[in-house]
Amino acid sequence: MPIIDFNETQKAAIVSLLIEMINADNEVHPNECTVFDSICVEYGICDDTFSLGRSLNSMVAIDIMKHMSDIQKLVTAQLLTRVIDADANDDDKEIQLFNIICKATGVDTLINAKGGAE
Repeated sequence: MPIIDFNETQKAAIVSLLIEMINADNEVHPNECTVFDSICVEYGICDDTFSLGRSLNSMVAIDIMKHMSDIQKLVTAQLLTRVIDADANDDDKEIQLFNIICKATGVDTLINAKGGAE
């Protein structure tokens, strides 16, 4: 997956959404934390951006994602699926949260326009 540029506010939104996804099933699996840490390194998420993301309301994070470019939205969705897949247990709550995020941000329309997930 290519690394796409995000500004610091967008990165904070990604952190917020990833944390929400990790906590969606009320179980924090070590593999989810490993994937989260890898994403933070890949995207150069600094301590300040991480702290902002931790404090960001998830509805605000969704709104920030809604205003990302189409490719940024798709990459963010892929990052969320990496966390979902990390514990090898696709929990219904994680899938529900993913679907809510995709619908609220238009990712579902983008995926349908491409003929399905890649």
